[in-house]
Amino acid sequence: MTFGELGALPLTALVTRPVTEQFPDLRPGAARFDAPAGTLVHHAVRDVLTRYPARAGEFSADVAHPRSRTVLDWAAGRFRALIGARGGVVSFGADMTSLTEGFVRSVAPALRPGDEVMCTALDHAANVDPWRESAVRQGAVVRVADLSPNGELTVEAVTEQLSPRTRWVAVTAGSNVLGSAPDIPAICAAARSTGARIFVDGVQAPAHRFVDVAAWGCDAFVTSADKWYGPRCGVLWNRDGRPGSAVVRTADRPGAEHGPGIEVVLAAGVAAEVLLNWDRPAVFRHGERLANLLARGLRMIDGVRVLGRPDGRSPIPIVSFQVVGRSAADVAAILAAEGIAVGHGTFGAEGALRAVSPDVPESLRAGVARYTTRDDVRALLGGVAAIAASGV
Repeated sequence: MTFGELGALPLTALVTRPVTEQFPDLRPGAARFDAPAGTLVHHAVRDVLTRYPARAGEFSADVAHPRSRTVLDWAAGRFRALIGARGGVVSFGADMTSLTEGFVRSVAPALRPGDEVMCTALDHAANVDPWRESAVRQGAVVRVADLSPNGELTVEAVTEQLSPRTRWVAVTAGSNVLGSAPDIPAICAAARSTGARIFVDGVQAPAHRFVDVAAWGCDAFVTSADKWYGPRCGVLWNRDGRPGSAVVRTADRPGAEHGPGIEVVLAAGVAAEVLLNWDRPAVFRHGERLANLLARGLRMIDGVRVLGRPDGRSPIPIVSFQVVGRSAADVAAILAAEGIAVGHGTFGAEGALRAVSPDVPESLRAGVARYTTRDDVRALLGGVAAIAASGV
């Protein structure tokens, strides 16, 4: 199964085009910093999603159908390549939250009263609430690794919460609000030394850093393709299970939408292939440079506070900030009117924001994507400076 079989341009041709041609939804004059909530889809992904319906007769909604099975296995293989997995089961679901909830429910029956589950204050609620709720039901204890005052999750903070009773450690590979990325290999090694298993939330990771689950030593890794230029689709890798297997899961939450169709699975595989064909070190440097430029520029504006990023640098190019005396919602609305898209709120990570801003966790969030430019950063800095200078 290849991308070209759908009659689309070869990926090698698409990924070397100018960035503006790789993202057809880019609009002149618009500065998009909303990537942490969901990136624009790549041209190749859009091609699949638009061309697939015209050839639907060659496929089937039944994942057991030979043609659908081929698509499923191909997409799973490209995802394994993206995250450095050797074998294991890949599951495609409606979103990261559904897959995480389903996974936690599958392992929760093995928890016994007195067992311990460790979460972190850096994580999104989607990687905390399911573990906490399941632990309570099973009579297990929940421990939380706290952050330093500058918003970092240290290995020491994790090891302090580990014990021989720890069964699972749930940790993020990259914060969706502070941009920090804990030392996952060291955390995995510490957890394994106590006999614990490790579940990693990698929603923000593949677009901005190399993921190598084999080297890390984690037991499960979950992410969202819509955060790395793909369709809305959750993808979960689980070390346990038949090597090379892949499944499509329906939504695990009551009332949630059904799991992804085969065309969405194919598009997720194509998104993984796009990343694999890019010069990823150059892409990662691009994101880091612009995020550092943005953070430095914001710190130079009177009345603006950058959250976290103690040395001005973070592995994930996300910058959260506040304008003193202005609500995050108001600032975001003013910027939106100028064609500058940023997020506002607590983004499911209030614990991380309260670690660096205890009294007012609501913030503005700007994320750098492949298509972000220096002109975009200048526009955002200019807009924020004008708002800060205008007073309340």
